[in-house]
Amino acid sequence: MNQQLAQICANGQVWPANHAPAAANSILSSGYHSLDQQLPGGGWQAGQLCEIYAAPGSAEVSLLLPVLAHLSQQLGWLLWVAPPAIPFAPTLQQAGIALERLLVVYSQDYQQTLWCMEEGLRSGQCSAVLGWPQQWHKTHIRRLQIAASDSQSFCWLWPQTGYDASGSPAALRLTLERLNNGLQLEFRKRRGSWPSAAFQLDIQASDKV
Repeated sequence: MNQQLAQICANGQVWPANHAPAAANSILSSGYHSLDQQLPGGGWQAGQLCEIYAAPGSAEVSLLLPVLAHLSQQLGWLLWVAPPAIPFAPTLQQAGIALERLLVVYSQDYQQTLWCMEEGLRSGQCSAVLGWPQQWHKTHIRRLQIAASDSQSFCWLWPQTGYDASGSPAALRLTLERLNNGLQLEFRKRRGSWPSAAFQLDIQASDKV
């Protein structure tokens, strides 16, 4: 491997096929059979940062409701950083999420958003960290991925930017589109596996495990 390729790998822009990721300490079902089939390991893995790209108001958090409900039964916080709208408590409660475990932070700028997310991951006090950063930089994504990996925390973020196809240090990258009968998802990156073709997810009860 030449020096330039080694640097690209070190930055997390590519993942060598012969370097399979170590088994995660914690894998949780997404709560949706069709999504579990697409996730490496059969569910969301602790320590893996996931970028989700979706238009605002496209039910972009709905695919996480079952796993957030499970995580809310733990002692840690569900930290939401800079969400574009106030989380709708009745929907979260109906999904089984314990609202007393929810901690929402409205940061003043991008740097505060990044700081809150990284500190939340490293604190050991958060079961999951969700963030909506206004900017996207590979060096910052790498910091968050390292923080998630070091703490074996769950982390999802919705960059409020267009999708950058040049690569990302995040373990997972996912695009999401709202359909009349559910969601259309496509994994653009899956560490330890190939990207997926677009597939549909029924977010109604009939598709839940």
